[in-house]
Amino acid sequence: MFNYDEERRAHLWVAMFGLLLLAPAVWYWVWIWIADPVRPSDVYVAFARLAEVSLKQVENDGSSHLTITIPDNSVWRRIRHNWGDPGYIILASPPGQKHQLYCLNDLGLGVDVEENGRPINLETAEYPPYGYSANCKPAGLQFRAPPGATLRINIIAKDRFTGVANLIIEPYWTANTKDHLVGVSFQADLHIRTVVNTLAVVGLATISLTALLLFLRRT
Repeated sequence: MFNYDEERRAHLWVAMFGLLLLAPAVWYWVWIWIADPVRPSDVYVAFARLAEVSLKQVENDGSSHLTITIPDNSVWRRIRHNWGDPGYIILASPPGQKHQLYCLNDLGLGVDVEENGRPINLETAEYPPYGYSANCKPAGLQFRAPPGATLRINIIAKDRFTGVANLIIEPYWTANTKDHLVGVSFQADLHIRTVVNTLAVVGLATISLTALLLFLRRT
């Protein structure tokens, strides 16, 4: 039989084990709070399209005007803090998720962007965004605008286009984005948050049970 001191010492060792289980969760959540890294769920937000219109509709109407707002919420602030501001690209692609680009120069379109009536500078986007493929250059037109800005995209059909495509405005993530995605995927694949939270629950349960046993032993 254990005497009281030996039993108390055993309980303290169990409590220390509970603290060790709790430590990874404390470290993880302090890191999350300080570093504020991109979460796996943020990736869908980072690649979300801002606007999309059928070129057939533009051709039928002769022109089209889109209004977009540059994202400025907590998720996008976290994305920009970790990955930088990607800028935005205007491109043409078949409907759906094929991610094959048409050469924008071959579509007979006139495109300009303005903010409160002031023109936004458009530059040639030589390379396709991450996840797209193209057989020609340039891939589209790129521009930058401050977070929260409301922009008007003016599209004029100058020539007829025989294919089926949509004009798309989306964040212009390029090839080096793969490095960012690998880091996010690493977190998701290892289920780090689930593991540390489970350890924290077990650790807290161990400490609580030990404290209860010590209390009951003294009464």
